Amino acid sequence: MKDRPVVLLSAYGCEPHKGSEGGVGWNWALQLAKGSEVHVVTREARRPAVEAFLNEHGLDNPKFIYVELPQWTLKFKETNLGMNIYYMFWQLACWWECRSLVDKLEVDIAHHVSFMSLTRGSFVPFLGVKSVIGPIGGLQTVPKAAKPVIRSRIMEAIRTVAVKFFRFNPVGLLTAWKADLLVMANGANQRFMPKAIRDKAVTGLQIGTPIITARPCPDLEGPIVFHWSGRFVDHKGLEILIRAVDHLKTRSPGSYKDVRVVVSGSGPLEEFYRNLIGELGLEDAFEFLGWVTLDEMNAIWDRSHAFVFTSLRETTGMALQEAMMREVAPIVIDNGGPGEMVTDESGIKVAGENLEELVSHLANAMTALTQNPARGIEMGVKARERALKHYSWDAVGSQMLDLYRALLDGQKPELK
Repeated sequence: MKDRPVVLLSAYGCEPHKGSEGGVGWNWALQLAKGSEVHVVTREARRPAVEAFLNEHGLDNPKFIYVELPQWTLKFKETNLGMNIYYMFWQLACWWECRSLVDKLEVDIAHHVSFMSLTRGSFVPFLGVKSVIGPIGGLQTVPKAAKPVIRSRIMEAIRTVAVKFFRFNPVGLLTAWKADLLVMANGANQRFMPKAIRDKAVTGLQIGTPIITARPCPDLEGPIVFHWSGRFVDHKGLEILIRAVDHLKTRSPGSYKDVRVVVSGSGPLEEFYRNLIGELGLEDAFEFLGWVTLDEMNAIWDRSHAFVFTSLRETTGMALQEAMMREVAPIVIDNGGPGEMVTDESGIKVAGENLEELVSHLANAMTALTQNPARGIEMGVKARERALKHYSWDAVGSQMLDLYRALLDGQKPELK
């Protein structure tokens, strides 16, 4: 194998200083460039920001190949269906563009990183070189106990059926069959795949998070601050936290008076959540801040004793990764990626057979940290240690390069 393999990286989302898919593609490009020659295929719309960053920092690796559909097609991106159709044709355009580049650039591996969802397929397994897909997410479903808090039940049911019947999705299935290696973000993503596909998958490699400074130890004498952050949509699970605080008020008033919940974010269900808090008489326990600036978010982390991550079908959870890196103890729903990322030493995982039990267990977790805040501090230290070892961009980038080496050496790729 070459000392530095040549990698063709498919990243629909890829842009510096961005979060979500854009940040995922960009950070993978930078990390993989540390051990390989990377050529990124992305949209023409990314060019200004990408080229400005490369010029400013004097980088010649990674290099970029920009592919775009005709201008008149952009209007189709305004709906979910139109976006999926646009993405499919963009993939076809990329395949057409890259066929000749494989030989010209002497590509060793074609790797798809964005979009992270396998259900939309990828062109990289059809280029005639070793191919890698992932980390793959998007195949989690809402746990049964939490389904009563889902307001858009028809859409959620449709999504659940699509996930469970993935084996009948011709686009995703053909991509998986053709790929040499599937990198799964968590075990939930394998459940719905045929055995032959599972056999060429590795599980547990997440997207990364930047290494940032741990927050100072908060005051343990005053109220215990639980931070929740996210978009106000049903599957993010804020209603479960609200009902857990109500459970504290009625069942454990001594703990309730020491609880403060700081909520950052906004979204379509904000009025519903505020009204629910008002109906339950919990206004003194909640503080809504809306979307906040970076400095404001840092101030929230500085006073947080724990981070409550109630997302119900999450692949990773960037806010969860940041909390762990900040040394803030996480409380998560034991489902999907968060349930695998958090251990008993580094946080608290809650589950239940029904909504009442799930709410009760979350309330118990909050009570435990309210009565013994030092335990939360200890968990936060362990959470940061785990984040540095497994979830920093340096860590996941190194693991991916190891998978490359195994694949090109004819060995079975495994995570260490």
